[in-house]
Amino acid sequence: MSKIVNKISYAMSLREPQIEALSILDKIVQPLNFKSIDKSEIERLKSKNEVIAHASLNCEHPRILSVTEEFSFPSFAFEMATGIGKTRLMGASIYYLYKTKGYRHFFILAPGDTIYEKLKQESKPEHPKYLFKGLEADLGARPKVYDGENYLQYNDYYEEGILKGYFHDEIEIFIFNIGKIFTPKTDREFRFHKFQETLGKSFAEVLSSFDDLVICMDEAHRYYAPASLKAIDYLKPILGLEFTATPKANSNVIYSYDLAKGAGKYLKIPVMNGRTNLTGYSEDDVEEMKLIDGIRLHENRKNSILKYCTENNLEYVKPIVLVACKDTAHATRIRNKIESHDFMGGKYKNKVIEVHSGQTGSTETNEEIIYKLLTIENNQNPIEIVLHVYKLKEGWDVNNLFTIIPLNAAKSEILAMQTIGRGLRLPFGKITGESEIDTLDIVAHEHYREIVEDLKANPIFKTRDLDNKEIEETKQLVIEPDLGNAPISLFDGLFEFDDESQKVIEKEDINNLIVQEELYRAYLKNVGYFDKKEDKPGIKRPSLFDFDETTGSDSITTEELVKKASEKTQVMDKDTFVAKVKKYSASLIKTPKILITPTTTIELSPIKIKKTINFVIEESQIERFNIANNELLASLDAEILEDPNPLNTLSCLILDNITEFDSRDAEYVINISKQYLDEIGGDDKHKKQVVRKYASLIMDDIKKQVMSTIKSETKFTFQIQKALLTFGKQVRIIKPNNGEVSLHTEVQDKINIRKYVFTGYKKSYYEKNSFDSDPERKMSVILESDNNVLRWINPPLNQMGIFYAAGLQYNPDFLVETKDAKYMIEVKSEKDLEDKTVLLKKEEGELWCKYATKVDADNKPWHYRLISEKYINIGDGFASIVGLAHKPIDLED
Repeated sequence: MSKIVNKISYAMSLREPQIEALSILDKIVQPLNFKSIDKSEIERLKSKNEVIAHASLNCEHPRILSVTEEFSFPSFAFEMATGIGKTRLMGASIYYLYKTKGYRHFFILAPGDTIYEKLKQESKPEHPKYLFKGLEADLGARPKVYDGENYLQYNDYYEEGILKGYFHDEIEIFIFNIGKIFTPKTDREFRFHKFQETLGKSFAEVLSSFDDLVICMDEAHRYYAPASLKAIDYLKPILGLEFTATPKANSNVIYSYDLAKGAGKYLKIPVMNGRTNLTGYSEDDVEEMKLIDGIRLHENRKNSILKYCTENNLEYVKPIVLVACKDTAHATRIRNKIESHDFMGGKYKNKVIEVHSGQTGSTETNEEIIYKLLTIENNQNPIEIVLHVYKLKEGWDVNNLFTIIPLNAAKSEILAMQTIGRGLRLPFGKITGESEIDTLDIVAHEHYREIVEDLKANPIFKTRDLDNKEIEETKQLVIEPDLGNAPISLFDGLFEFDDESQKVIEKEDINNLIVQEELYRAYLKNVGYFDKKEDKPGIKRPSLFDFDETTGSDSITTEELVKKASEKTQVMDKDTFVAKVKKYSASLIKTPKILITPTTTIELSPIKIKKTINFVIEESQIERFNIANNELLASLDAEILEDPNPLNTLSCLILDNITEFDSRDAEYVINISKQYLDEIGGDDKHKKQVVRKYASLIMDDIKKQVMSTIKSETKFTFQIQKALLTFGKQVRIIKPNNGEVSLHTEVQDKINIRKYVFTGYKKSYYEKNSFDSDPERKMSVILESDNNVLRWINPPLNQMGIFYAAGLQYNPDFLVETKDAKYMIEVKSEKDLEDKTVLLKKEEGELWCKYATKVDADNKPWHYRLISEKYINIGDGFASIVGLAHKPIDLED
């Protein structure tokens, strides 16, 4: 990979396919100067196969570059599946050509309004998908951007039609919809081609006058019609870059990355859902089945995404449904059906939008519809269902499409990549491991069996047979402490370290009447000034003992605070609030949030390096052989290659290959290199020859000796990030009718135990809990009944901040407090006790407990216990169960 490609890839955080594509462009473009190659020169190169040969050597598959067959300029195509990142690759390619070739003028062509508007937005630095995101510091001046609405303002450099001298070097980008540069009726007699007084010529002529114009064609297969080709050629670009998932021809494709390569890695996995036995049902019946099934899948997915976002502290991603309709009348009928009260109780009223060319009777303008489409990822946008009539095949780049319902479509249309591609993007930018989030559902009832036969040999798709497995309805259940989730933030101010004593304020202080009054006032401020609906990101909530921000003092009375808070939300009276706080406090285990950091110390000992290899430098000769007479002629001595600076070469090799060394060890490394050169012996010429020939063997010899003497020690340091963790809400996806059961209930459907929530807990931080296995439920019953157990918590995901691998948090099953100790408990099946991941988590848990013991607010020791589920039997005591834990080890100092 060249340095410039490496730099761009790092700065823009490009994905592997984007890096590969840019590398191939680099190899092909680097030796060619497109400014000096006109059409006749291209023909000459082509006739000599120079361009063709170069492309064949460097592109992913040998291709013949398109030169004159369609366009009058060289044009290279990237064939990339929707969702891989074609637009980001376009930005990287523009920057590459700017930096390596000095090209400044780039004409970006879009096929329709949706893509055109998207590209305009993404050309703005503040946009999250900015075309040059990551490169802002290297661009110098911000690129100037002109589009189909403001291009006539391009008069800065023209005087009476003559281009004045340039006093700048920034990139200039021109973004146009193909419809804005030609129409089939008038061809080039469009405004774009008309004389403009401010320019002294038409804008098309301005563009054609540039000697470095590069045209970037988004969804490039759309421009191969004769009129489009003519309009593009008129601009006289020197180079074309085409970006498409479905190329018109393969002649100029230099890189290909299809859905088969990306599914499950950079894209969602398409899942085909279907029913059979539809004989006897009318077309309308089948249509209704598909709508109901598809929207039930959508409802379940909403639950799954909310759960995932809550557990990972992410902003909620609103899933949407795309319904493909036959025609405009059909789309309107479907919208009326979905928005009616008879369909799911009118749940989707005002949550549906139609997108097609025949919306003359719509109350919304085309601009309003496009705006809703472009902002549909925003949670404030109410739209959840998009009805389209073959108008969203390309350019609608969203991350939150999860369900596609093709109504009365042919099998080929259902499988069309242009439509499926709309839903392949990953909402969180990566595969999550959650099947509901990593898959795209396509509901294809009437063609299901035919499609399954076609897909048997295709690894891209998965299938779900709804004849055998119905779509189970689920519901969300939010579990939170009885106090309620919002006021929990009050405790973050109460249980903080005191700078001098390094101890948390005792929760027993809550019995103090003065503390109760301060707590209640803080609660009123919290719910009064920062109502949940009005809470804005970046606004600091008042801590427990903040003064009233409206007066600058604490003179405002409690009664006035109650009045203010009541204007915004329903508030608890003081007695109710204090009772809830006491109950909450009683169930709260004082648990710190600890950041554990490993530090490795390397000790370098003096070392005597020995040469263990005998290096031989033999004379080399050039032999000359007379083929005609079959005679060996006199030989010539050949020059033996030498390393010009063997000391520098060995020193650099050591730094590169022994990761324990860095530039601070330069003196030590140089000493090793000198020793080895002395061991080689001979004169300088001999040493240079040996190092040139045997550098890799020498490096292996040195590394083996050095590593045997290096001593390393890893120490762990800890930092308290929070004196007391106040666990927040959890979201569970449960069965809609019988999903809540007593904690003593042993459900028969143990495989799906996660779809149940167990109730009736008294010692638990949460009054309701859910578990991954029945042995975990049994453990909760034991904890409730054991008199030695004071309280316990089934902690929510990703709130304790314990990491067992990069980016992966460990979430223990239970935190338990007894009269004399605290425990972190993990329950596993017998077969998983020696699992590598389980043992990694165990190691981190034991380390966490070691440091938690040092800072525990109750001065109780913490113990980590990994327990086999075979030892968990209702009726046994907690102490006896932890006594049977898997190799319990409490780390010493």
